[in-house]
Amino acid sequence: MGDVHGVYSWAVRTYECGPGGVATMASVCNWLQEAASLNAETLSFSKSNFEAAGENISWVLTRLKVRILRFPKWEETVSILTFPRGGRRIVAYRDFVLTGADGAELGCATSEWMLIDLASRKVVAIPDGVFAAANTVRKPVFGDEPFAKLRWDCSVASPDALSFRARRGDIDLNGHVNNVHYVEWLMEGRPDAAGPCQELDIVFKSETLAGEEVRVESVETEPGVFFHRVYAPDGRDHVLARTSSLHSFERLLKET
Repeated sequence: MGDVHGVYSWAVRTYECGPGGVATMASVCNWLQEAASLNAETLSFSKSNFEAAGENISWVLTRLKVRILRFPKWEETVSILTFPRGGRRIVAYRDFVLTGADGAELGCATSEWMLIDLASRKVVAIPDGVFAAANTVRKPVFGDEPFAKLRWDCSVASPDALSFRARRGDIDLNGHVNNVHYVEWLMEGRPDAAGPCQELDIVFKSETLAGEEVRVESVETEPGVFFHRVYAPDGRDHVLARTSSLHSFERLLKET
């Protein structure tokens, strides 16, 4: 189909920044979600497009990998280029490239999405039109197989898990905890001394509803590298993730 990318720009707001006026990883993930939604709308397969056609289905994020070279600061303009890049019967892929006002790359990301029936909560097949819009011009930002398998290693000693209940304010338009709140939760397990998180690899395994109790565990597997788990009291995993800080991120760049 040619180049079906979209480019979306905005200035970094105060509430998207942490100490020092620097944008957070959670804010970056929000931007990615917004750019994906806008591009899907342009290509006629957004949630609102499905609703207009009488279909009670919506996109859910199942996998995300983000690599940040430099976090933008308050009032700085950020642009996100995004494009669909194919998939298979029940999974669609989408990539992102973040740039600053000067055109320099700030980072990149790749993602995996599924469609669910909002009534039954079951996965449904992705329409052919989504795959027809696959970008054939740009290369995948992390290659054809960007995701490594994530598995919680219970043999590693971990501190006491954080425990709390999902709030109504955590719920998104699909009726469950929004993916970015999981990112905020797992970041609570990264001490400031570990350095800023510049790479995030996360898999979303099951949904959390308002009022449900969740637990969060984080283990430092090597300096600056943490493995995270968000799960239900019965042991069912909601999220598994891996985060890396500055010095470990530089090592990862050499490996990829």
